[in-house]
Amino acid sequence: MPKPRLSSRPKPNWSRFALKRAAAALVLVAAVTATSAGAANAGVIGPDVSSYNHNNGATFDWGAAHAWGKASFAFIKATEGGGYRNPSFSWDYAAAVNANVIRGAYHFAHPSGASPAEIVVNATAESNQFTQAIGSLNGPGNLPPVLDLEDAGSLNSDQLSLWVHTWLDQTAKATGRTPIIYTNPSFWTGNMANSTAFAAYPLWLATYGVPSPPVIGGWASYTFWQYTDVGQMPGSSLAVDLSVFNGSPAQLQAMTLTPLQAEQAANVVAAAAIVAKQALAASQALAAADSTKAQGLRTLAAATFSYTTRAPLDSSRAGQTTSRSTRLSWLHILGMDKSSGLSNP
Repeated sequence: MPKPRLSSRPKPNWSRFALKRAAAALVLVAAVTATSAGAANAGVIGPDVSSYNHNNGATFDWGAAHAWGKASFAFIKATEGGGYRNPSFSWDYAAAVNANVIRGAYHFAHPSGASPAEIVVNATAESNQFTQAIGSLNGPGNLPPVLDLEDAGSLNSDQLSLWVHTWLDQTAKATGRTPIIYTNPSFWTGNMANSTAFAAYPLWLATYGVPSPPVIGGWASYTFWQYTDVGQMPGSSLAVDLSVFNGSPAQLQAMTLTPLQAEQAANVVAAAAIVAKQALAASQALAAADSTKAQGLRTLAAATFSYTTRAPLDSSRAGQTTSRSTRLSWLHILGMDKSSGLSNP
């Protein structure tokens, strides 16, 4: 039985996958420009798995994948089309997070519908099936939901665009998260007419055997790049699809935040910035006060020098005048002539 792609799909004839986000708020990401083999060595990597990885007694040890395979994240197939649910999803989904692997769930789409109304109904039904299977994404370590888009059914590019918009909107509403789009360059440029209308969604791009993935649609870069479908990872008895994240571990962790958690984190950062600004202002004020005090001491030292060198004991009227003038400067410095004189900071 041939290995399915992200689902039980036929082997595609296109090259496979690329990566980004940023940002941000996210916000993401330093581009990977190594070869596909080198990308794994230099990047934050992870597998994607489905029921295939458990076929015929095959095993997947999440602890070993994390500890020895350096898997930082994983995408696990949850549903496909309008009725299929991966029988291994619940076990893999729980085992991944228990092994400290950041996890994501994906839905393999089978779009259909003859009219706009039918397309909306079909996309909504597939979204509902998926969100019911994955449950809440509010817990720790959950990446946004994923739409695996590589089957257009009988839809043209305009119809498919409507289907995709509907699924994404419905899923975002149900989960409170901005979904990730998984696709490949051939499908997107052909079946989606290289649409630029979805650039606000993180891109998980599949393309193999290339130094770096191409730019498609309206995306400036990718968030994830699936760079091989024959990867080897400790813990897996079968070859696996492997992807690299286009960013740091901290940026990957930031993608697991819900909007509320991201807002709270931003508030903490803003509060820390205010405290830092206040501390800097206080430090600058203290430095200014120290400078004023130092200037006063220099003036005092200069006056002392003047008094001891220019006003020796002398009975002459000139000497008395000089001595009196210098004593008056001392009185001024010490604040004894009713002036403020030296003051503490």
